[in-house]
Amino acid sequence: MEMLSVGHDIEDLKQTCKINNIMGLNEKSNQRKYLGDIMEVLPENTVLNKGLTGCGATTLAIRQKRDTIIAVPFTALIVNKTEQNENRDVLLGLYGESDNFMSELVSYMESHAMVKIMTTYDSLPKVCSTLMELGYDPYGRAQLVVDEWHLLLMSYAFRGDAIRGVLNEAKQFGNVTYISATPVEERFWFPEMRGLRKMEIE
Repeated sequence: MEMLSVGHDIEDLKQTCKINNIMGLNEKSNQRKYLGDIMEVLPENTVLNKGLTGCGATTLAIRQKRDTIIAVPFTALIVNKTEQNENRDVLLGLYGESDNFMSELVSYMESHAMVKIMTTYDSLPKVCSTLMELGYDPYGRAQLVVDEWHLLLMSYAFRGDAIRGVLNEAKQFGNVTYISATPVEERFWFPEMRGLRKMEIE
């Protein structure tokens, strides 16, 4: 597992994306730190234990300067993020069995140079296949961020199809990051996650 303290040079932290102790209060400045304060992009091909909720990991995924598809467990998370003023013109939320998937994606892709899509675990395969139909290769061009990934384990018994769908899609991406504030021992990781580096914020 890779960890560095906040005492390291900020530029070193940005370059290496190896972070530790960035949550809570900075002893010298009493200024709270968020991921976006020390990272410009989420680390690639990583299982990131963010330590605490509210550290801005999802916000960084939305704001980072790369195409990003964010898979979340619940529709309410999408509604919350898409309704925030700073995200309204940037983030497309897709979920459910809407017949408007194609038209919404076409309209969004025509008007946005950078792709920022948030979808549910269940809808991720449909989003990816629809993007492929539109001539956009999400697997090669976007980073997949699987948020609250510990819920994949907790939900497997009653959402098996959706969970398998996420894992099958994730293994096709050249760049995938699993994020959670709930630590999970590596022996419980899905086989599709093995080989990814582990990063922890304490």
